[in-house]
Amino acid sequence: MLNNNPQVTGIVELGTYAGGFSWFLDAQARARNISFVTYDIIVPEVEPPGFTQLDFYRYPDRVVLGDSPVVLLCDGGNKPRELRTFPPMCAPGSVVVAHDWGTETLPTDVPDFLEELYGDFCDSVGSASRVFRMKESH
Repeated sequence: MLNNNPQVTGIVELGTYAGGFSWFLDAQARARNISFVTYDIIVPEVEPPGFTQLDFYRYPDRVVLGDSPVVLLCDGGNKPRELRTFPPMCAPGSVVVAHDWGTETLPTDVPDFLEELYGDFCDSVGSASRVFRMKESH
């Protein structure tokens, strides 16, 4: 997904938790010379690069999304709320990834302004995530 979207200039993760995936995302960002930031209200035992402690539900305007396209990973405690709130704040060309697909995130949770990308591929590999972008008409 990152290779197919060279327009993105950064990765923004909502929901750091213990930070394990954050380290991987940071490595992917470094390999592509793009930025990485991750937000959570709970501080991980070992803080990953780019970590900011923030209640992003209470202060969504403090999430730094920038003016350029990003990959936004919705992996906090309320992914449906994240899908409704943050994609409209992203620059055109941004890509949105919703984690815990089929458990915490369902097709009915996806707002009308998002369209799915790579659905067949995600199904074929049994992915626990789904990828979206803003519809052009929004």
